[in-house]
Amino acid sequence: MWKKNLSINKFWVLFLLVFLSAQLSAAANGLDMEKHDQVIRLTLKGAQDYAVKHALETRNAKLDIKEAKKKIWETTAFGLPQITTTVGYQNMLKLPTTLIPAIIFDPDAPEDEFLELQFGVQHNATVDIAVNQLLFSGPYIVGLRAAKIFLQLSKDQLKKSEIQVKETVTRTYYLVLLALETKITIEENLKNLQRLLYETRELYQEGFLEENDLDQIQLSVSNLNNALRSINRQIRISQRLLKFQMGMSLETEIQISENLGAITREINAQELLQLDLSIHNHIDYKIITTQEKSLSLVLKKEITEYFPSIAAFFNYTLTAMRDEFNFFRNTDESWFPSMIAGINITIPIFDSGIKAAKIQQAKYQLQKIRNSKKQVEEGLQLHYTQAKSEFADALENSKTNVANVQLARKIYNKATIKYKEGLIASLELIQLHNQYLNAEATYIRTMVDLLNAKTKLDVVLNRL
Repeated sequence: MWKKNLSINKFWVLFLLVFLSAQLSAAANGLDMEKHDQVIRLTLKGAQDYAVKHALETRNAKLDIKEAKKKIWETTAFGLPQITTTVGYQNMLKLPTTLIPAIIFDPDAPEDEFLELQFGVQHNATVDIAVNQLLFSGPYIVGLRAAKIFLQLSKDQLKKSEIQVKETVTRTYYLVLLALETKITIEENLKNLQRLLYETRELYQEGFLEENDLDQIQLSVSNLNNALRSINRQIRISQRLLKFQMGMSLETEIQISENLGAITREINAQELLQLDLSIHNHIDYKIITTQEKSLSLVLKKEITEYFPSIAAFFNYTLTAMRDEFNFFRNTDESWFPSMIAGINITIPIFDSGIKAAKIQQAKYQLQKIRNSKKQVEEGLQLHYTQAKSEFADALENSKTNVANVQLARKIYNKATIKYKEGLIASLELIQLHNQYLNAEATYIRTMVDLLNAKTKLDVVLNRL
């Protein structure tokens, strides 16, 4: 019987190690944490708050908001006065020659005789100041609204990034707790086996047991020692993963300051199961709604391309013509000014259907996003139903395993009394103790399952 229990014991230890490895592979200042001797004591909320501020995803999302604000100003500035200055200089290295009929100057000259004349000066300079002002443009007016929608979309994306970072960090935090609780269980189990090994060795030396019994227990102790070394490595890896996801330096020493039991006891399951899904407040629905508004404005922008656009302009030009390059000298030679002001009206007349094609494309894009919006609504409702069901199942499993732990503890306590009275052997007592530890190990796994199910439901309910 005790050989069978040792095999079961080995099975659940290996199962926990495989479970942790799989979880790690899948996962690959207002800060609630304390610092003692360069070691940061980290709570779950502290990890979440730190990640929201320092994680790469949220930092990039905040930069997107800053970029969107600059995009608004860029669009706005397009409709404000635009002033440019142009300074030009020309050096006529060889003046052009013009032929003029000689009869103009000499009536007696033959009609086919021409005079070769050169007009102009070698050095020419101009200074031009141009002012342009957009008076009316349909695409510009729509573009201003679209830029603000783009800013709202960036803010929505930041909120989603914060939720995703919190969810990732929360699951990894629970993974670290699972590893730590598993280590405690392995250490207690190893202590029991080492005591059992000592008692078995004594019995073997007295001739009451065979050498094979001793070897099998020794092998189990070796396996648990390997498991303990492995779980220590898993703890280090999971902690480094947590720091990476938080945006914390991997060299920082952290200490988890909470435990699974305390976090689980804080769950108000009844309240959580009674909460209804508010689809319109969910971040995914807000994002798809903002995208719908954006594409609606794209359609309006394409339609306004048929409208005329009006712009005013003013130009002031100074021109100087010199035989010598003396523009920067104080001379009596003048700069000749010229000014012009006007209005340009651009009226689209015919473009062979380009605008019409763009309008139809915008309509199709708008219809697609509306179809996606409907899908998001249905998907959120489905996810809510699934998450609520998973949480309820995890809650029931947790309660069942609490009862199993209590029952295993009760059996072990009774066995302890019998052992003290000499009614059972130590081997049977250790077996019952291992059974109690197995029940605790199962309960640890169900607590993590419950917390992960709660996290999933919190995400769907927009509570994280």
